[in-house]
Amino acid sequence: MKLLARRDHSVYELTLKLKPFYSGREIDTVIARCLQDNWLDDARFAENYIRSRSNSGYGPRRIALELQQKGVAGEIIRQALQEAAVDWQALLLRLLERRMPLPEEPAERIKLQNMLLRRGFSSDLIQRCFFSPEI
Repeated sequence: MKLLARRDHSVYELTLKLKPFYSGREIDTVIARCLQDNWLDDARFAENYIRSRSNSGYGPRRIALELQQKGVAGEIIRQALQEAAVDWQALLLRLLERRMPLPEEPAERIKLQNMLLRRGFSSDLIQRCFFSPEI
């Protein structure tokens, strides 16, 4: 219970944390109880994770990959990203505004684009924002 009191976990994360200390049957019982009592919910975990990571400046692709690594099902990830109240373009524009003025050198622009790709933004969105009149 202490694990769940600190922050939300995915079912997979909680299973991994309990594995060194308990048998498979005990873990299954605990997980089932947590799911039944709504203490554990992958959809809620994904929603909170998306909010947290987007506030830290990460894009949808990176967030989806991280959620997948945490054992959240692909359908839950897709649905949570669709329902997320995040304007990805506005987020990307805010990140670019911090880097103002944008670099003139092609090599420096490529570095910036690669950084944004690593942060999880699509190349299409990056290109649109680079040439946006808002910048």
